[in-house]
Amino acid sequence: MTRIDVAPPASTSLPADGLGSGPPESPHKRASFRHRHRKLLIVLACLLVILVSGIGIFLYMWNNNGPQQLSSNTAYQRFKSAHDPSAQAGTLRPHQGVYSYVGRANEHISLPPKSETEGPGMPGTVTYNADGCWVWRLDLSDSHWQSSTYCPSSGDLVSPGRAGWYRWDFVVMTISDTATFQCSTPEVVLPEIFRQGERFAFSCTGTNDPINTGAVVMTGYNQYVGTQTFTIGGQKVETLHFREVTTFSGGQTGTNTSDLWYSTANALPVHGTWNTKVSSPTVVGTSTLTAKASFTVSSLTPRS
Repeated sequence: MTRIDVAPPASTSLPADGLGSGPPESPHKRASFRHRHRKLLIVLACLLVILVSGIGIFLYMWNNNGPQQLSSNTAYQRFKSAHDPSAQAGTLRPHQGVYSYVGRANEHISLPPKSETEGPGMPGTVTYNADGCWVWRLDLSDSHWQSSTYCPSSGDLVSPGRAGWYRWDFVVMTISDTATFQCSTPEVVLPEIFRQGERFAFSCTGTNDPINTGAVVMTGYNQYVGTQTFTIGGQKVETLHFREVTTFSGGQTGTNTSDLWYSTANALPVHGTWNTKVSSPTVVGTSTLTAKASFTVSSLTPRS
């Protein structure tokens, strides 16, 4: 038998570092890798600074881009383009023009969460309508106003409707909405005969534009509380104090309680407060507005 010796195969084991064998990496290649690595870190650091700065700017604008006072000049120019110079004031109708009010309002919405403050300047405008009614509008800021229509009727002063407008700035977008209410049972604002504690029921239906919440039903009562004297510009002003309690249902739900003091001389709102909590549907869930405000006229002579 012929013996054949077979040489053992060459070792195929890997080196201890597990990377296989090969020529050593050149110093130039290692330096190039380190350079690219540093550039990547610098780019990432710059992007992080930009991101943090952007978030900081966004948060600053979110918290500081709130409403501003509406100037009396702006209110006056609007008044001049809409008023009827031939109409006369009376017992249940104050002089036309822009009155100076001072006050403060705080508002918060839950979704998206945002708060804002308004005041102290709040121009109030009285404008006559051709039908003998008049509109009192209070501009709490350049992003919020409230108005009520008043009509003398058989010795009473009634309110057949009201409206309000809000604008919210969310930095990347601005949302505004106008609510308008017409009353099937007008609210008796000032009755011909005053009985302390007497309540006057009212019922109104409203819509919102451009936000479509569906019809909103506003019901409640206006209650005579009593008399109170204010000093405005050194002058004593007798007022009638009424408290309005309102419930909202339908497209929006919530409550509002307001107190208004009307001049006995001409029905001008002299002082007022309100406290509101109203929820509205949105595409991302229910958003609730909570707000409170107070205001007082600082001059009985309007700019007309």
